[in-house]
Amino acid sequence: MEVISPIDGAVFATVGEHTVADAERALATAAAAQPAWAATAAGERGRLLHRVADLIRRDRESLAELESRNTGKLLADTRREVERAADCFTYYAGWADKVLGRTIPVPGDFHTYTERVPFGVALGIIPWNVPLFFAAKKMAPALAFGNATVVKPAPETPLTAMALRDLVIEAGIDEDLVHVVVGGREVGAALVTSPDSHLVVVTGHPDTGRAIARAAADTLTPVGLELGGKSPQLVFTDADLDAAADAISLGVFATAGQMCIAGSRLLVHEQVHEPLLERLADRVTRLRVGDPFSPDSDLGPQITSAQRDKTLSFIEGAAGEGARLVGQASLPDDPRLADGYFVPPSLFDQVHPDSTLAQEEVFGPVLGITTFRDEADAVRLANHTRFGLAAGVWTSDVGRAHAISRQLRVGNVWINTYRVLSDLVPFGGFGDSGYGRENGEDAVNLYTTTRATWTSLRAGVPTLFSQARSQ
Repeated sequence: MEVISPIDGAVFATVGEHTVADAERALATAAAAQPAWAATAAGERGRLLHRVADLIRRDRESLAELESRNTGKLLADTRREVERAADCFTYYAGWADKVLGRTIPVPGDFHTYTERVPFGVALGIIPWNVPLFFAAKKMAPALAFGNATVVKPAPETPLTAMALRDLVIEAGIDEDLVHVVVGGREVGAALVTSPDSHLVVVTGHPDTGRAIARAAADTLTPVGLELGGKSPQLVFTDADLDAAADAISLGVFATAGQMCIAGSRLLVHEQVHEPLLERLADRVTRLRVGDPFSPDSDLGPQITSAQRDKTLSFIEGAAGEGARLVGQASLPDDPRLADGYFVPPSLFDQVHPDSTLAQEEVFGPVLGITTFRDEADAVRLANHTRFGLAAGVWTSDVGRAHAISRQLRVGNVWINTYRVLSDLVPFGGFGDSGYGRENGEDAVNLYTTTRATWTSLRAGVPTLFSQARSQ
């Protein structure tokens, strides 16, 4: 397979494409190796994951450069993402020996307890927007809790997931436990429907999530889905407009808007609409689109030509639905970037709540503004979408902030900030944004299941058994 850099549209690497037989072999190998890994002392699993984190940090610069070349993201951003990947392994290394069961005081003479046990082989399917970190986010908890792991990256961005597997093996983890399978839909379907996939955890588009959930249903394989978003940011009259404008801009234009949590629906109280619009228009027009390796660039290209074309179609179609373009950045004029997948960051006002721009996930640097009259109107507009991943609330009234937060049908709410993430905090959504939660203690529940054990404390035939026999 040819790997294309979105910076200049040129092929810069080739990788071998796996077949369905390769995918099935990877799963079978992982399934065979997993019981010994589950039997490994939890502290030893944690020690090996700490070693992976150390190796990621050792190679931080080469990994960041590879990620930027493959995705077109700013080098400053990919450096942070490499550190996040290392932190992810560090975090789950600490969790490995802290997964506890419970004793349950059931009636009768029994000692009854539960324990959390791994599923077996955890299949992780990841998108192209944050490939290294998402590979880490799937591998680290799976391994920490005793599973084997097979990761399928997007075929457009396989390189850092492959590099991460090399580091996991270098750390001393059996290569049979960790696989990266590169391929298209046929390979993905084979992975999902195989009886050797015991858990499927997906980050991706809602359509992909639906297809995977339907396929996994045939084998009754549990699925966790973190899908897309159309996240609102609500700005009230008492908000700090300068702080809001900065965070809103970063929340939708950073990484060229290719974020599931992008705050692409801006809901503004009509009384502060004009001053906030002025601030945002100024910020958008001053954004510098260019080479992600240049420190002067604020954002780079879209990751694929298809995504570039999709984003441009949203920009071109917004005016036809009544939206007004009020701010747009310039494209780079560097001839070296002429064939890159760049799109202009764009700000639209007067966006109708039912329009395509307000309802569909763009996954590009496009922000649409809609006004509201009062709190009830703001909540109604915020929930007027089939997505439910994230939201931002901007107000100096603490009571209002929490009252509004409770009414939002989303999995993540930021108050007077935005796009702050941590492995410690559960993450997931509602509706078309998926179900299940990654991160924190919720990751234990996602990557393990419960086994209950009953032991009779009476000699001879257990009491309840003898009662049942006499009946």
